[in-house]
Amino acid sequence: MGVWLLVGRASASREAQLQVASMKLALSSLQSAPFNADPGAGGSARTARAVIQADEAVLSRGLTTRSQAGVPVELLTAGRASMSAIEPVVEVIYRTALGKGGLAGAGAQVAPLQGRLVTSSAALTSVLDRIGLQDAARAAHARKETKLGAAAVMLLLLLAFAFFYVRSVAARETVEGLVEEKQALLGESRAEARTDALTDLANRRALGSDLARATAAPGGPQEFLLVMFDLDGFKQYNDTFGHAAGDALLRRLGGRLSDAAGQVGAAYRMGGDEFCLLARCSPDIAERLLDDAIGALQAGGDGWEISCSHGAVWIPSEAATETQALALADERMYANKASRSSASRQVTDALLQVITEQNARLDEHVERVSELAGAVAQALGEPEHEVWRVRLAGRLHDVGKTAIPAAILDKPGPLDEREWEFMHRHPLIGERIVMAAPALASTAELIRSSHERIDGKGYPDGLAGQDIPMGSRIIAVCDAFDAMTSERPYRGPVDVAGALAELRSHAGTQFDADVVEAFCGLSSLHGGADGEPHARTAGVRSLSP
Repeated sequence: MGVWLLVGRASASREAQLQVASMKLALSSLQSAPFNADPGAGGSARTARAVIQADEAVLSRGLTTRSQAGVPVELLTAGRASMSAIEPVVEVIYRTALGKGGLAGAGAQVAPLQGRLVTSSAALTSVLDRIGLQDAARAAHARKETKLGAAAVMLLLLLAFAFFYVRSVAARETVEGLVEEKQALLGESRAEARTDALTDLANRRALGSDLARATAAPGGPQEFLLVMFDLDGFKQYNDTFGHAAGDALLRRLGGRLSDAAGQVGAAYRMGGDEFCLLARCSPDIAERLLDDAIGALQAGGDGWEISCSHGAVWIPSEAATETQALALADERMYANKASRSSASRQVTDALLQVITEQNARLDEHVERVSELAGAVAQALGEPEHEVWRVRLAGRLHDVGKTAIPAAILDKPGPLDEREWEFMHRHPLIGERIVMAAPALASTAELIRSSHERIDGKGYPDGLAGQDIPMGSRIIAVCDAFDAMTSERPYRGPVDVAGALAELRSHAGTQFDADVVEAFCGLSSLHGGADGEPHARTAGVRSLSP
């Protein structure tokens, strides 16, 4: 019986060691799990939450179990304190990953959180190491007692000892196998956290790490070149051929960009249709590398064409930090996109000339709506490229009316049901017209939804609330204001004060209340020393749809 008890103690010590090993693996997994929740980095919030809950359960259960196994109280107290410090940090990182822009958008907030997580985890690891040392000591002591006891018993007890010895060896091999398996899985998990699932390129998180190393690297004859790319024409391709075809195209272009980077650089997918290239090279090599990268991101076929805008920055001569490098590359990319917009301007001018030939008042109207829409977008804090898109869509929002008979557009009285049916088609016609020109395709959704209402009673799709693009909500307010303050065949213009009052009365039903507030605050609508609003003339149809 004594030998059986000794063997049991040895087995228990082995299981205790296995439990400590499992707790260490759970702690290691817990340190990376909240970072894997970032959707922009290819993560999954649901999977990350499940891993976090499972790892925290293993650690909590393990500490509770060890309290019943003779572990000193002070060790368990230190372990629980460390666990209490880890859990809120993990939760904050998880929520940050799910926030707007993800971990990359949080910027400098992530590093302190990661530092706190590492510090707290190190404290708990120390506790587990001490517990593991005690388990190892007890295991060694139990083995020694077992061997001494076995030497004093008869053959039957010796055979029994041999049986349990084999069992303990198998348990150790199992522990070692589990450790190796979990380490391999952890390595795979870390690799997946840095890899874009669609293209197999490095992702935004990997770029952040590589940029941090690049900005911290000592200077030398060769600098780091960061290039940011944004595909032009991809949305039209995706909408025309479907998401499956769009994904296949992104994979193909990503592979070509990786090939172009070759041995001197690395390619990244930032998300959506944005890619990056980071390379350490000399200026002469950089010029050839950039040409190859731009060529890699070009494709075309029957009725479609993909190209790219780009912005490049040298590190560290032009940007000393990761944040500065990304911001400057992004700024230059959109400047490049704007410089490439001459084609869109030419097409826009051609379409507006068609409008002018049909109805000069309509041409004047869309110009005013464009300027007002751009001003409102700026007042609402929209980024510069979105202001540009809203202004362009404002100029083109009535291009579909070129297909509406002049007798309907200029009718000096209310339209009948059949005539309204014609009028309700013009956003769809306008969408089809601009979709035929890749340089204008980005305005298509704004034109289609420019006559939707916040309460869902607009046309052509009956969208409501936030489902209506912000640019379309802005254009709707500006369009209605200019229509009310314009001379029409069937009525005179409303003064500015009356038009603003009408907009406010429909805020929250027909119009977005925030857009109305921003519009009414435009200084261009008010003037004169006495603060009286200016009157305006010219225009389109009235406030009602």
